[in-house]
Amino acid sequence: MRMRSNYFSLMIALLLLAGCAGTSENVVPEVPQQQTGSETEVDMSVAIAALNEGKPVIAEALLRGLAQRHPQAGIPWVNIGLIHFRRGEWDRAQQAAEKALALQSEINVADYLLGLVAHQRRDAPLALKHYQASLAKEQQHANSHYNLALLYDTYYQDLEKALFHYNRYLELIDGEDEATRSWVRELEGQLAPDGDSDES
Repeated sequence: MRMRSNYFSLMIALLLLAGCAGTSENVVPEVPQQQTGSETEVDMSVAIAALNEGKPVIAEALLRGLAQRHPQAGIPWVNIGLIHFRRGEWDRAQQAAEKALALQSEINVADYLLGLVAHQRRDAPLALKHYQASLAKEQQHANSHYNLALLYDTYYQDLEKALFHYNRYLELIDGEDEATRSWVRELEGQLAPDGDSDES
């Protein structure tokens, strides 16, 4: 179990950086439908590319330009928050995510980012609240399920809830996560009663 806490910290970082690896979970979301427009979409795509190429200064400049041109849009602020999060600037990441929610309360990834910030600050109850808020808005958000599972597993030690969210995460992702699948099998073994057999 000691190894699990290191795995927990590592997975938080990997999930945050998922966009860099080209996985199905793009932590940097796309422009919402109501903000379509070729120039806006190009700017957002360039900003995402810059962020994933390790050019946060360029990405932030583009995102701030988008935020200025679309003052009611929350998505640029979520991405600005992500840049601050990657720099370890928790206060600024939190402020940007809160601004995104003030502008567009329906953006679940802003709640998810606030959950990540709370997680980094070791405030498990607040992280739990934000991940649950993210899922209340988007039940298919795999990373919110995963991070909820981690909290239930490592902080609350509620294996039934942890297994539910691990399994939802595994159902929702494209591809395989064999490390998590293996851990789920181990947890399921811990929950099985001693001497359990398939006989009814």
